Amino acid sequence: METSNPQNIPRPQDNFNRNVSFPEQAKDSTLQLASTIKMLLEIPKSITSLRRTFRGEAMYQKEDGSEEWIQVVKPMFVQLDPLTRKPIKRLFKFPNGEEREIFVPNDEAIEEILSQLFFMGMNNITPLTNLDEGTILDDLKEFECKLAGVLALKQVSWGLDKELLPMVMTKLKTPIQDARYLCANGGTMRALTQQVSRIEQVLEDTRGKGRSMMSPYG
Repeated sequence: METSNPQNIPRPQDNFNRNVSFPEQAKDSTLQLASTIKMLLEIPKSITSLRRTFRGEAMYQKEDGSEEWIQVVKPMFVQLDPLTRKPIKRLFKFPNGEEREIFVPNDEAIEEILSQLFFMGMNNITPLTNLDEGTILDDLKEFECKLAGVLALKQVSWGLDKELLPMVMTKLKTPIQDARYLCANGGTMRALTQQVSRIEQVLEDTRGKGRSMMSPYG
């Protein structure tokens, strides 16, 4: 006579465990979704941070609590005197009362580079696309070649130090690499879809259990 395996016999406790969902499940999934969305929204905002970095500026907090951006290092792009080809400087009074010469940033060059970074990947759309790694690598190589050509042609008019060109290249291509790889094989979009599905499943399970616990007599 064939006997049943006790391990295969469904127990009431098993059905109970499958039908229970905890508030933390919905909360965790919602937090993951919010974190991913926040990451996408922060990408274009990083353009503002890069603008300050390219201008060589840092935030200084005064004693009265107010804040001011001040130049702490030489900007990546500076204005040059058309005759001497030397960087143009001006006197600046620092919050401590000291007056020093600072470089005049080349804002035209800075904005041109920032616009290229935005359209090449530092926006809300690019991370949500679906590109294979081969296409991403080809795009990055093409961007790097074009960027090298532009910097070589604009070296004088944009006030670039020849010795710093390799480092400038690295600074400019790194954020594009990060943004491009977010869309590798649709990873970011797939993560969003999975997070939304988990939230919908938990909510649907919760609604179903709520209906099942309602009294038929009202």
